[in-house]
Amino acid sequence: MFKGISIQIQRQQLFRALRLLFIFSLVAAAAWFLWQRQTRVFSRVGYLNGTLLNIYARIPGTLILYPLQPGQLLSKGQEIGRIENERNPQLETDRQNLETRLAVAQRQRQVLLQKRRSRQQLIAELSHYQQEQTRLEVRFAQEALQRALAELREAQEALTLARLEAERYSQLVRQGAVSQQRADEAVYNARQAEQVVKNKQAELRRYQTNLEAFRKGLQLDSARTFSFPQIRLIDLQIEVVNIEGQIAEVEATIAELKKEITNIKQQLALQRLARIQSPIRGVVWSVIHKSGTLGIPISAGDPVAKVLDCNDVWATALVAERENARLRVGQPAIVRLLDGSDRRISGWVRAIRGGPGKVVVGETVAVPPPDLVRNELAVDVTLNQLPPELSAQRFCGVGQSVEVVFDARS
Repeated sequence: MFKGISIQIQRQQLFRALRLLFIFSLVAAAAWFLWQRQTRVFSRVGYLNGTLLNIYARIPGTLILYPLQPGQLLSKGQEIGRIENERNPQLETDRQNLETRLAVAQRQRQVLLQKRRSRQQLIAELSHYQQEQTRLEVRFAQEALQRALAELREAQEALTLARLEAERYSQLVRQGAVSQQRADEAVYNARQAEQVVKNKQAELRRYQTNLEAFRKGLQLDSARTFSFPQIRLIDLQIEVVNIEGQIAEVEATIAELKKEITNIKQQLALQRLARIQSPIRGVVWSVIHKSGTLGIPISAGDPVAKVLDCNDVWATALVAERENARLRVGQPAIVRLLDGSDRRISGWVRAIRGGPGKVVVGETVAVPPPDLVRNELAVDVTLNQLPPELSAQRFCGVGQSVEVVFDARS
């Protein structure tokens, strides 16, 4: 009997201890929950998001896209297709017009070059004629100079004889052999001979000056008169200068036309074939046009494919607006994957949006944000490092649901 009472008392004590333990557990759980709510901010809904880049057609034509699959990793600059367009009538017409103008300018330059060569040949011939004329004039002046020199010598010899005769007659007058008149005539003749010598000396100097002038192509006897070769030579030299100016203008035109033709050809090359390349290292998100091997027509500016930038993946969390005062840009946050792995990724708040402001960015992101409910914020969290399991084949985890916990202790 006593043994049964003792067992009953032990059971009562055990139940009392279990009740106390349960009460303490509930209190501890409530305290822990309240503490978490005070030091943490939890998101209602969250998902991973990323930036999408659209690849557009640069020119109209036939699109031939290489086989692409969503989730395929692309390197930066990797060629994924091409656009061919063999027709561009406006650029082709411009090219033909420029080439016609270039041919005309080149023919004009050829004519001017031939004209300059012919004028230069005439200049060479006339220069030869002018040199020959100068040589003959110098020769003529030299002969005149020699003649004047001979006449001077004859006058000097006559002067010597006249002086001797005058002196002899002067002695004969003193001796009374001849009359004074005859002596005066001899003196007069000597003076005349002396004047002739002076005139011949002056004439000799004039011929020397003429010879020097002829050697320099000058004329001193009268006003300068040009011969026909000299006049024609001057005209041809002026004409050659004008032709060289025209050649310089035509060559400048030819250089400019060649430059424009090169630019037109480059534009034609770009308009005939445009290679489609990935602008970044990313993942194929979607292929808008599947062209096949034959290709499909496409217009300039049409989207071809979308590429996901895995270097810009973030988490978007929807949080009650009453927590706005406890949130700030740069605040630490933990992103927990809800795929069963319970993987946690550290990050920080980079943007806080409320109301309809979040709708604007929905056009360039992989997952457009849903409409916010009343009194709700959209908070973007930058991930410090993307886990390796969120690979390209998994689209870097974009669209995956997460829970975001913000550290509000500071």
